[in-house]
Amino acid sequence: MSQPEPGPGENVISLQSISRNFFTALQRQHDMLAFSIAGMHTADPKAYDHFSSVSRVMPVPQAHLPADQMLAYARSLMLRTTINDLLTLSAECMVQCHLLCLFIREQGHKRERNPIIEKNIGDKQQAFARMTLQDRFTELEESFGIVCELEDGIFSLAAALRVLTRGGLVTNDDITPDGALTLEFKAMKDFEVPAETSTAPELTADEAPPGVIKHGVPQEAKSKTVSKLTDTQRTFRPGEMLDLTDNELLGLNITVAKFVDGLLRSVDSFGRAQLGEGA
Repeated sequence: MSQPEPGPGENVISLQSISRNFFTALQRQHDMLAFSIAGMHTADPKAYDHFSSVSRVMPVPQAHLPADQMLAYARSLMLRTTINDLLTLSAECMVQCHLLCLFIREQGHKRERNPIIEKNIGDKQQAFARMTLQDRFTELEESFGIVCELEDGIFSLAAALRVLTRGGLVTNDDITPDGALTLEFKAMKDFEVPAETSTAPELTADEAPPGVIKHGVPQEAKSKTVSKLTDTQRTFRPGEMLDLTDNELLGLNITVAKFVDGLLRSVDSFGRAQLGEGA
């Protein structure tokens, strides 16, 4: 779905710009998370003690945490910050996509500016920005037919953030009717698959001794590894602390990337249906 090139000083919202901005932000989020995890695994307690004393003074020395406790605190903060940032990115992408859908439906092919249309778009966009996460999903589907894959994965982020904001302990207020809090997200996993069996070529009559027929010898089949995107779940019961492994935490980035990709594809389909394939 192409868009006209913006003129000098003109801002144009397009599917391409939304995609570029959000996937770049997700890449930065991924890199920062990987960097933070690497730093925690290689953190030097002596270096921590050194920099803790550089300022020569602490606000509350009695509350100073030793290296091992600080590591646990830093990981908990990283978990909460990562989920909050990913949830914010997801929600903001929905806001931008809603604005683009409004422009497509209300403005269409018309190039001239219309104050009435612009006010209508602005009012509806402000109302959408104030909606809850659930209401945003409903509005996108009912108004534009936008179907968001991995909706449950985004709700998992919101549920996890609520728990982590309270300290990370799962309570009865967090569980579903099945008695648990289940987080759903994507992850890349390696699977072994059998390779094709190759057969050695038969010898020609000239190469074989007289009266001897040579048959091809099957070569031993070797397995190969392929990576596939898989559904992953973690279940927490009341009284358990919510925590994720490094791989699961990085998998949250994959979940949001897959969510954004599906959302943008659905918006693209809506735009083509409204404006035509050549729009």
